Amino acid sequence: MTRKHFEMIARVLNNRARAIINSSASNEEKHYALFELRTTMYNFCDELEKENPKFDKIRFINKCNVNRPFFNLKVDIVTS
Repeated sequence: MTRKHFEMIARVLNNRARAIINSSASNEEKHYALFELRTTMYNFCDELEKENPKFDKIRFINKCNVNRPFFNLKVDIVTS
């Protein structure tokens, strides 16, 4: 795989994160969806790194831009 492929995958993940943030779902639902998307992003990192040893994980994560909306989302933490 080439840089072009990595950028396409990052763009798809970024578009999905923006769609989640702009949805009418509750903040709790958005938080869960973004959590799952982050997990997917990190799974991609592991697999892409196996595919190409020169894969730049930090650059990929920054291009995906999934972490920022995840951490900026306000949710109520409920403890028992």
